[in-house]
Amino acid sequence: MQNQKDRFHVLGINGSPRHKGNSQYLMSCFMEEMKGRGYNTQILDAPKLKINSCIGCGNCETKGICIFKDDFTNVFLPAVIKADIIVLSSPIYFYAFPAALKALIDRIQVLWSRKYRLKLDEFKGRKRQGVLLAVGATKGNDLFDGLKLTARYFFDAADIQYQTSLCYRGVDEKGEMEKHPTIHEDIKNLVNNLVN
Repeated sequence: MQNQKDRFHVLGINGSPRHKGNSQYLMSCFMEEMKGRGYNTQILDAPKLKINSCIGCGNCETKGICIFKDDFTNVFLPAVIKADIIVLSSPIYFYAFPAALKALIDRIQVLWSRKYRLKLDEFKGRKRQGVLLAVGATKGNDLFDGLKLTARYFFDAADIQYQTSLCYRGVDEKGEMEKHPTIHEDIKNLVNNLVN
């Protein structure tokens, strides 16, 4: 009999264009913790995907499919549909997601349309969870508000329950997260809450 964990799929979506940056490190810590517990994991790097921007044509609202055949359609969307847990990891760019990740989020309109316009229930019987991991250079109280709100609507469109976020202020220089004193304990506690 196949182990339940073998069928459980965790998808990480990295939004940072900086190679081996702080949010990418956050993602790797999360995925290593999940892999260590026997779960299947996959990471997609938004900046490496070749996608078109949403043009608001409305095709997905009437037909349930996007007009573009690109990495969103062929790679990203199938991975999102398959996933049981989705983790967004991102730095702050002007109080929002970087452009490549935001473009993917905009294109998730196709799942919103299937759910709300066409009344399809393609995730019936599945409990899917979403998590946001983020880092930002400044320390303002509302630094992560934009990301959290956008993540919430992204997860809702994909029929995913937004569970929690793990956000770190005052992190800018490359490699800073690797020296953070509580990151491994924070990630371990986050994963415990998710899988329990």
